[in-house]
Amino acid sequence: MAERPERATATPGGHGHFRTERNAAAWALGAGAAIMVVKLVAWRLTGSSAVHGDAMESIVNVAASAMALWAVVQAHRPADRTHPYGHGRFEFLSASFEGVLIGAAAATIIWEAVQRLATGTTELRGIGWGVALLATTAAANAILGWRLVRTGRRLGSAALDADGWHLLSDAVTSIGAIAALVAVRATGLAWIDPLAAIALAAMLVVLAVRTLRRSLGQLVDEQDAGDYETVRAILDAHVAAPGRPAREPAILGWHKLRTRHVGRHHWVDFHLQVDGSLDVRAGHAIASAIEHEIEVALGCGTDGGNATAHVEPAGSRAQ
Repeated sequence: MAERPERATATPGGHGHFRTERNAAAWALGAGAAIMVVKLVAWRLTGSSAVHGDAMESIVNVAASAMALWAVVQAHRPADRTHPYGHGRFEFLSASFEGVLIGAAAATIIWEAVQRLATGTTELRGIGWGVALLATTAAANAILGWRLVRTGRRLGSAALDADGWHLLSDAVTSIGAIAALVAVRATGLAWIDPLAAIALAAMLVVLAVRTLRRSLGQLVDEQDAGDYETVRAILDAHVAAPGRPAREPAILGWHKLRTRHVGRHHWVDFHLQVDGSLDVRAGHAIASAIEHEIEVALGCGTDGGNATAHVEPAGSRAQ
């Protein structure tokens, strides 16, 4: 195994990424709190089940944004003795927490809507004000959510990505609530409102399952197919093939490739097979060069993680 203390996982660019992610999460928290207040006012004005559901989702947004901010701060803590692979999994805890909250909000919305249908208390009021307020919050959530998703994808932040998708879904539910209010005003059929709330809750259930599926997959080290194929192509290029010389430094083979993608961190380990007559220094130089190539390809120098090779003589299958 080649070790390169001169290429540590902490990098100068990491602090800039931290500020960007922290500021994005803080903006999401502050804006979410303001949007929540506006939606609660709209709910009190209209008495609408659909608006109630939209307001409940905003409460979840605020809690999730607070959790995302905490997770971003924790995830950027450097590796230490007790967490040698860093603290990136905190972001997946945040995303899982958000998925659970979304599911809980959906259950609350359905319960309230069913109760209103069963008791016949479906009368609405102040529809014009409700539509105006929800339109404002929908636009704000759409802009903020889009920016969070872009930032999360660019910097590999699972917490920001999950929070951004939740805000985008909140914008959609606001549009749905607006449509329900407009339909009630146009038709006079007040029962449309709680039915619309149930439909919006069903959409939230789908989002909750999607969020949990992605975060739990990362928590249990689900193989990243993209990382695996990138590394496989690099290793294959260093092995000579018919009609194609090997890229330098050449190796005789490789096996036992494993990859992990923990948030913004990429971890790779593999076995390299080289000429058994090489000395330790030559084998180390080959491994270091290929490790560095893989780290550059995956962005480890910027985002953290590393590639680690085990060198063995060709024909060996060392464990």
